[in-house]
Amino acid sequence: MTQAQLIQQTLSTLVHFGVREVCVAAGARNAPLVASLLASQGLKVWNFFEERSAAFFALGRIMADRQPVAVVTTSGTAAAELLPAVIEAHYQALPLFLLTADRPKSYRGSGAPQAIEQHGLFGVYAQTLGDWDATDDPLAMYETRNDRPRHLNVCLDEPLDTNVPGVDFSGARVPQTAVTGSPCSLQCDLVLASGMHPVDAAEAAPLLAKLGIPIIAEATSNLHGFRDLLPLLIPGGERALQSARPAHVLRLGAVPSWRWWRDLEPQPKIHVTSITRTGFSGLARTENVTTLPWESLHGAQGSKRGDSCGILKFEPDLEKFADSEPGWVRKIADVIPAGSRVFLGNSLPIREFNLALQTSKPGVKFFANRGANGIDGLVSTFLGTSAVHQGECWLILGDLSALYDLAAPWIIAQMDHPKLRIVVINNGGGKIFSRVASMRALPDAARSVIENRHSMGFEPWAQLWGMEYLQTDDALDLEDLLPMPIIIEIRPDPLQTEAFWKDWQRPVIRPR
Repeated sequence: MTQAQLIQQTLSTLVHFGVREVCVAAGARNAPLVASLLASQGLKVWNFFEERSAAFFALGRIMADRQPVAVVTTSGTAAAELLPAVIEAHYQALPLFLLTADRPKSYRGSGAPQAIEQHGLFGVYAQTLGDWDATDDPLAMYETRNDRPRHLNVCLDEPLDTNVPGVDFSGARVPQTAVTGSPCSLQCDLVLASGMHPVDAAEAAPLLAKLGIPIIAEATSNLHGFRDLLPLLIPGGERALQSARPAHVLRLGAVPSWRWWRDLEPQPKIHVTSITRTGFSGLARTENVTTLPWESLHGAQGSKRGDSCGILKFEPDLEKFADSEPGWVRKIADVIPAGSRVFLGNSLPIREFNLALQTSKPGVKFFANRGANGIDGLVSTFLGTSAVHQGECWLILGDLSALYDLAAPWIIAQMDHPKLRIVVINNGGGKIFSRVASMRALPDAARSVIENRHSMGFEPWAQLWGMEYLQTDDALDLEDLLPMPIIIEIRPDPLQTEAFWKDWQRPVIRPR
């Protein structure tokens, strides 16, 4: 097989698995692949200068449109830069396609430049499709699950052939994964909902309305926009859960962010049933834990188990603590217009938004990286979810998360999207650690290191990428923003924030 035939077969493989978009981080070794992709029809090509942003952007495109997207790298450590996004895709069950160019197999183990052991590089986090070179016959492709990352490593020898014609991607279709689930009978007294695509939320809403039991729903559940569910949605998050006494919990979607969920580990008497697309139970224990495929939702029957849950409603007094972090998140939530897409950063922002959210405006859709719950790649993933959306797109994240992904705005010039709003909640470090009980007793010097305290601002970041910048202490400044990408820096009052959490975390006293 010639190198041109190998490249043609590689691109045909992308077509076979339903790829219609690729994120390319170009180099010398993958130049033949890049040239052929750019000569193809029916394909959207996004161009990146570095691989980690490319992979997380691809992840965002998949999250938004539920279609496979490929990321294409050159050889060496360029391929290794994909690992964080691959892990996230694995735990979100998303079809991220990894196409890595490689030097010939004979170079492996030699220490030659740009020659590492790329085959099997991603371990359990990606299905290996092949390790091809011109001596292989890759025509006998095998099917793999369509809800996990796939890795194809292609070895290209010199001279590199950059005159290979493209292929037609317009006929690409997504193979349907044959996952079936039998209709089930559900008996539960509390629902936890998190991390559901808006389409999945629409599928789950009728069942939840029929069950009529209390629902603790994170913003990313996308359930707050269903009017029939509003009487069932319990505000208060973690504090409300302190009052719950459930016998059987039904979890829908992703693993919740609440500490209460983790505390279910040593409580095997509480039955937990999860209906999720990922197949992960989210718990280490197996006693009284059942995990069902999403398809089990269709035709599911259920009934509530009386009032044994006994959950109470708690409304946070965010007017009293208006300049605290949760207070500012409430102000931000209030100004986000109908029809927006909102991406929530991990660590404190997602927890504070879950606390602040009361109801969702029409058409607002929420996304987050809740697979591995990391803070890397959040800006890039947000941009991926926003790339083709016509309305406003908002990202709320912390300062350290922003610092992790400073290269992300590179792609904005290719997006033609004027309504990107990146809100950085700058509290001078990783303040979520100040809420971890085991760390409060540490010396201040140790806590300073763990929290990565700093005094940086984000105006230079905006200047670097030619974006507008706003630092404000007045929520009115967030209304009627200019139709252009903007970085908004918010510096909450640390004393008010501390006072809020002290007030909010007081023990729950049940009424007699």
